[in-house]
Amino acid sequence: MAFYVLILKEKEDETGVIYRFGPHEDRLGSLWIDKLSGEVKELQETPEQNSQAFFQRAAVKVWQHWKKGAFPEKICWAS
Repeated sequence: MAFYVLILKEKEDETGVIYRFGPHEDRLGSLWIDKLSGEVKELQETPEQNSQAFFQRAAVKVWQHWKKGAFPEKICWAS
């Protein structure tokens, strides 16, 4: 089964970044990543039946970019 998660930067400040994520732009949840520690927290679930699967994949992708010191405007998870 194919899986796609769109991840869009919503807001960034000196302590963290908020990203919106989900299967497409009109069905998004949100997460926050701490710039210092890399800790990721879900702020709002996607309105999908398997919302945790979307969060887990988005969190991994955002964390991978954090490890490189990057906070891109738009990324995705595809498998």
